[in-house]
Amino acid sequence: MRRNLYKVLALLLVAFMLVGCGKAGGETEPDTEKNSEAVTEETESVEETEKETEKEPEPVVSTVTITATGDCALGVLETHGYQGSFHSYYDSYGEAYFFEKFKEIFENDDLTLINLEVSLTDSMDIVAKEFNIKGPKKYTGIMASSAVEACSLGNNHTYDYGQKGLEDTISALQEANLAYAYNDIVAYYTTDEDVKVAIVSASIIASSGGVNEKYLISGIQSAKESGADLVIVACHWGTEGDNYANDYQRKWGHDLIDAGADLIIGNHSHCLQGVEQYKGKIICYSLGNFSFGANRNPGNKDTAVYQQTFTFVDGVLQSDITAKMIPARVSGYNNYNNFQPIIANAEQASVIIKNLNAYSAPYGGVYFDEQGNLLIKTAE
Repeated sequence: MRRNLYKVLALLLVAFMLVGCGKAGGETEPDTEKNSEAVTEETESVEETEKETEKEPEPVVSTVTITATGDCALGVLETHGYQGSFHSYYDSYGEAYFFEKFKEIFENDDLTLINLEVSLTDSMDIVAKEFNIKGPKKYTGIMASSAVEACSLGNNHTYDYGQKGLEDTISALQEANLAYAYNDIVAYYTTDEDVKVAIVSASIIASSGGVNEKYLISGIQSAKESGADLVIVACHWGTEGDNYANDYQRKWGHDLIDAGADLIIGNHSHCLQGVEQYKGKIICYSLGNFSFGANRNPGNKDTAVYQQTFTFVDGVLQSDITAKMIPARVSGYNNYNNFQPIIANAEQASVIIKNLNAYSAPYGGVYFDEQGNLLIKTAE
C-alpha cells in the first residue's frame, strides 16, 4: 500500500509540474517591436490627417450668364392705327406672346437685359419729333412674364412724351420690380450666386457736349465703388442702317473699357454691327432690333441675341471669354412684322453668322463659328 501511495504521489507531482510548465509556456513577453510599429503607423496616420486639415480650401467658383437683345419698342408709333399693330397683338395673344420663343433662354440665364425704346405712359404731351413710341404702363408685364430682369433707358425715345412720360415709365418699372439704368441712375441686380451686377446706360448718338459721356464714366466709377462684381454698359450710338461702327463708337467703346466696363452692349442702328475684343473685354456695337412695335414691316429682319458667361474664382473675375450669338429674326414672317422674334433656322443662321463675321472683320479680334460661338483669333 505504501508503494502504491508513493506511485500516486509521484504521478500527482509529475502532473503538477506539467501543468506549471504549460502555464509558463502560455505566457509570452510583450512583442515590443510589433507594438512600436503600431504606434508609428498610428502617429503617421494622425500626421497625414493633420496635413489634410491644413491644406488650402477648395476655390469657390461661380458663373454668371448675361443675355442681351436689340431694341425693344413695346408700343406703337403715334401714327399707327389699331389693326395689325403691336396693341392688337397684345390684346389677341397676351403679354407672354412677344418673347415666347426666347423665354426658355431668358429663364436659364442669370440676367436678361433689353433696350427699352418706348415711353410707357398715358401722357398726351407728345414731343415734336419724327417718331414717337408709346405703350401703356401694363406692358411691363411683357418683360416680367418672360424672365427679363433689366432694361436700359438710355436712348433717343426716353423723352418722346416729355418728363411725365419718363416718370411714368420709371414708375411702371419700379412697380414691376424691374431694374433700369438711365444716365446717372445705375441699375443693380444680384444673382442667385450673390454676384452683384451693375448696368450703366446713356444715349451718345451725337456728342452732347460730353454730358452723357460723363454719365457713363461716372456710372462705371460709382458701380465699382459700390462693390459691383460685373459692370455692363449699354450705349445708344452709331448710325442708323450702318452695319459698321463709326470712329466715335470705337473711341468710346475703348474709353469705357479703360474706365472699368466688363461688357458693352450697343444699340440704335436697327441692324447688326460687328463685335470687337478690346483688352480682353467684348464690345457688341449693335444688336439691331428685337421685338419692335414701331415698325410694322422692317426691311431687315435679321438680328441676334448675345450671351456671355463670366466666371469668378473666389470672387475674382477671370479673363476667359465664353460667349455666343444666337441668330434670330425679328418676326416669324418675311412680309410683315408679327412682333414675335424667333430663333433663325439653319439657312438663316448661316447668313447671319457670315454677316457678323464680315462686320467684325475690321477689328481683327474675334469671329463666330457655325454654331455662333465667339472665338478669339490667334496671332499669326
